[in-house]
Amino acid sequence: VLAYDGETTPTGTVVSVGRDFAQLDIGYRDHWWSPASDNAMVSSTQAATMPSVTISNYRPLTKAKLRYEAFVARMSESSNIASTTGTTSGHPQLAGLHLSIEPLPGWSLGVSRLMQYGGGDREESFSDMFRAFFNPSDADNTGTPEDFGNQVASFSSQLTVGEPLPMSIYFEYAGEDTSTLSNLRLGNAALSAGIAFPQLGRRFAATFEHTEWQNGWYVHHIYADGLRNEGHVLGHWGGDWRILGDGVGAQSAFARVNVEQVLGGAIEASYRQLDNEDYSGGNYETARQVDARYSRPWGQVFVGGELAVGRDVFGESYSRVGAFIRF
Repeated sequence: VLAYDGETTPTGTVVSVGRDFAQLDIGYRDHWWSPASDNAMVSSTQAATMPSVTISNYRPLTKAKLRYEAFVARMSESSNIASTTGTTSGHPQLAGLHLSIEPLPGWSLGVSRLMQYGGGDREESFSDMFRAFFNPSDADNTGTPEDFGNQVASFSSQLTVGEPLPMSIYFEYAGEDTSTLSNLRLGNAALSAGIAFPQLGRRFAATFEHTEWQNGWYVHHIYADGLRNEGHVLGHWGGDWRILGDGVGAQSAFARVNVEQVLGGAIEASYRQLDNEDYSGGNYETARQVDARYSRPWGQVFVGGELAVGRDVFGESYSRVGAFIRF
C-alpha cells in the first residue's frame, strides 16, 4: 500500500491465478512498458496504480522468447469527457497490450498499445474497443466526439552485452495516434534513447537517458483531462511538468550514478532536466532536479534517507527530505 496525504492506493495488491505461460492478476498491478529505467512514454508508474485485470506470461514462449501482457483497467473519475450530446462524467476505461520477442541472445524487440475509451455515456462495448484497437486510423483520428477513444503506441529495442564492458543500449519510438490515416505510421512522434552500465569497476553503476517528443502528448479532444489517472500522466514524468492541458513538445535528460560500499551501504544520485517548447505561451523555464539517496541493511530490513532539490518549469524552487524502511 502507498499512502499520501488524501490518497491511499493498494499498489501491488493482487490475486493471481494460473501458470507460467498464462497468469491472471486481478487487483492493483503496475505496468511499466519501456526498456528505459526513468521514463516510459506509453505506460509507467508516474500515476497512481489503477484497478485492473491482467493476463501475462512469466516464462518466455517459443524459440523467439515471446512475452505478452494485456490488461483492462478502470481510470479515475473525470467530469470533462466530450460526447455527442455535450459533456459527460464517468470513469474512462484503459486497455493495453504489450508484446516482446528476443530474436537473438541479448537483443529484444517490443511493441505496446494503450487505448483510453468509454466513461459516462460513451460507448464501452468490447466489440467496438476491439475494432478500434486494430483499426485506429478509422476509429480515432477524425478529431470529433464521434471518435471511439484515445490511443498511444510505441516500438522499443534493447541490446545487452556482457563483455568486455557490461552495458545495455535501448531505444523507444512512440506516437500519439496515427499519421496520414495509416495504421502503420505513428503521429506526434517521441524518441527515447539510453545506455546503462550495470557495473563500472567494482563499486559503480551509471545510466544516461534522453527523450524528445512532439506536441499532442497526454492531451485529447475527447478526454479534456488527458491520458491521466488521479491527476498524473500515465507515461513520461515530463508530462506533469507543464500547464494542465498544454500539449507542448519537450526534451528531457536523465543521469544516475550508483556507488556501493559507502559506510556499509550504497548511494544513488540522479539528475533530471526538462525543456518545454516555447510556442504555446506557457513561459516555461528549464526545470532541473538533483536528488540523492543513501540506504543500508539493518537486520532484516533496509533503512535510509533521501534529499531532493530543484527548480520547476515556472522558476519556483523546491526541496524534499525523506526517510524510509524497506521490508
